[in-house]
Amino acid sequence: MVRRWKNSLLAVALSAPVIPQLGPTTTPKDILKCERQFVYRNKVLACDSPIAADGEGLRMLLSSTPEALASLDRYQQNRRSMVNTAYFGMAGLMIAAFAPRWASNPSERSLWIGGGLSLTLGSYIYGRSRLRANESYLDQAIDQFNRTNPNDPIRLNRGIDSRP
Repeated sequence: MVRRWKNSLLAVALSAPVIPQLGPTTTPKDILKCERQFVYRNKVLACDSPIAADGEGLRMLLSSTPEALASLDRYQQNRRSMVNTAYFGMAGLMIAAFAPRWASNPSERSLWIGGGLSLTLGSYIYGRSRLRANESYLDQAIDQFNRTNPNDPIRLNRGIDSRP
């Protein structure tokens, strides 16, 4: 009996694996994405690189217009410098989180917590306003390109729907 049981387990282990049949899978055609795209010659193209929202997809088109390319470079440089704002925000959170360990009395503790949270809030407000102001460089680059090439304008779409 034990021998038969071992033989049947061996036969099952050596047999070909059974792959379950799944029904047809379809992916939705319109997945909601919040990526920036632009329309050029009735084609929808990606504005940003796969890594970051940097406007790198426009570089090849803007290379014919030096002023537009300079605005795009300024836009990208400002976005890279915004990393420091995140570091200041994180430092504020760390100060607020570890203040109870550093402070010796309740008034000093509330001072450290308030200072840390103020640093975090201030860096958030500064970062958001600077990013919003930085978008004007991208708009400026597109406007400069469109002025030089009025027959082939670029239209930037920032929303979900980016059909030409």
